[in-house]
Amino acid sequence: MKKKIPYGEQEFELLIKDNYYYVDRTEYIEKLENLNEKYIVFLRPRKFGKTLFINTLMAYYDVNNKEKFENLFGKLYIGKNLTPLKNNYYILKMNFSGIQTENKDILIKSFKNNVIASLVDFNNRYKLELSIKEEYSEPADIIRAFLTDAKDILNKPIYLLIDEYDHFANELLSFNLDLFRDSITKHGFVRKFYEEIKKGTETIIKRIFMTGVSPIMLDSLTSGFNITMNITIEKDFNRMLGFTKEEVIQLLEYYEIYSDKLLKEMEENYNGYKFNENASKTVYNPDMVFYFIIKYQKEKRPPQKIIDDNILSDYKKVQNLFNLGELLGVTIEKENGKELTKEQREKESSKRTIGNLLNEILLTGRTELTELTTIFNPGKRIDIKDIKSLLFYLGFMTFEMENLRTYLKIPNYSMRKIFSDYFTEYIEEKLTEYIDSEPIEIAVRNILLDGEINTFAKEIENLLSKLDNRIFMGFDEKYIKILMYSYLILTPFAMVKMEYPVEGGYVDIAMFKRYEEVPYEAIIEIKYIKQNEYTESKFKEKIAQAREQIERYKKSYELNSKNERMKKFIIIFVGKEAKFVEEVK
Repeated sequence: MKKKIPYGEQEFELLIKDNYYYVDRTEYIEKLENLNEKYIVFLRPRKFGKTLFINTLMAYYDVNNKEKFENLFGKLYIGKNLTPLKNNYYILKMNFSGIQTENKDILIKSFKNNVIASLVDFNNRYKLELSIKEEYSEPADIIRAFLTDAKDILNKPIYLLIDEYDHFANELLSFNLDLFRDSITKHGFVRKFYEEIKKGTETIIKRIFMTGVSPIMLDSLTSGFNITMNITIEKDFNRMLGFTKEEVIQLLEYYEIYSDKLLKEMEENYNGYKFNENASKTVYNPDMVFYFIIKYQKEKRPPQKIIDDNILSDYKKVQNLFNLGELLGVTIEKENGKELTKEQREKESSKRTIGNLLNEILLTGRTELTELTTIFNPGKRIDIKDIKSLLFYLGFMTFEMENLRTYLKIPNYSMRKIFSDYFTEYIEEKLTEYIDSEPIEIAVRNILLDGEINTFAKEIENLLSKLDNRIFMGFDEKYIKILMYSYLILTPFAMVKMEYPVEGGYVDIAMFKRYEEVPYEAIIEIKYIKQNEYTESKFKEKIAQAREQIERYKKSYELNSKNERMKKFIIIFVGKEAKFVEEVK
């Protein structure tokens, strides 16, 4: 009987006992134990297996698991390479996801209840009655009383595991910066809580492993909790979570669905993550790999939705950490006829800077990075380097080295789709009247199913006609290209590439089918003339340039081999009008 696919399953013991497929990461238990540091912070994007790894640590070190150790770990790396500290700790596990953040009172109450639930779980697992002072109002006081009692009663030390340490803080940053600062910084209740944890390391807490997505709380905790080592970008831990290409091949072969084509699609969609700039191997997002395999087994074809809704919603939750809402950022001196203040103009300038960054990323797929921000100071204004770093931590971008320069690049097609999705949402928010996006989606399908692009050109023209003129004033050819691409990439029927390299240059947009039954593929060359710069001679010149480029691209081996099923289109925009649309035979 084939092993079950552990998509969404985070309980290590359940995976082992109930015959789930498990990719062995237990060698890293040994590596962590061999570090000089005992208090570790390790960050990874959403849905990357952090909780499963924490549960693996819990199963390995728990004093309760001596009897079942062989059944759990006997066939794994760590079961054959035992470490001195196995089954040597009481495990105190905390998970700070799900904290309510509506206001300060609710936040403190929710955090407190979370702490109490963790302590109750500890007492229940070990059949103890350590002090849990639920009547105390401050979480710091509750954990202090508990640890004071623990040091007098427990005969072995505590290993503290903290999952999603920053989850509630990420939410606060997106809508209530004042509450974030009030809770996390100098006299905040979270800071006081971690100060008590630090005091506990002097007595009963002897190891800590803490995970999350971003380092936004680390600076705030540093003064009171300055004992941790952040190994997030350490080369030796680059692939502690995530799958290598070899492991994905083994998975596909095990489930008897391997093909070069399938591997190529999975690599393009889910691979590319590198958490150290000098690491030799990239890794795949593990949850997305399991999602793909489950869907493929059911449908006998790649899933139409490249990103599962559950994963997509997790990525969308963190988008507000950086200002994705202002992708284009136009200078505004007046709003509703009123002069903006200096502060308002500075805010607009900041939005414009972020907009320029995100346009660069959408157009080129990458941006240069001088230095990754490892500690964020909430009292300091976030600059463009910080925004780039957040994109890295959240999984939207990853390291790339070129000629001693460090870049951040979009790791794969699924993340590019998310960027494009944000862009279309932004555009639709800036329209002067509501537009139904479904006709645009149908028009995109017409390109691939009927081999015609006129409907799509008209839909883009209709969208531009309703775009706020203040936004449109900043448009040039690259914005038109990004706009079209951002709608085209949403189709499930094709892989859509921008600035696609071929023998004769770079195709503006290329569409390659994902399913054999899709009749057509396409390349699109786009030109743009501002309305106030239009002349008949310039218009004819743009048409001639586009035709020459298409003819050149047709000679490349890749496109020439596609025969008559590869459609070749030209669209010339003048202002908001798609003035010229042509299929080149």
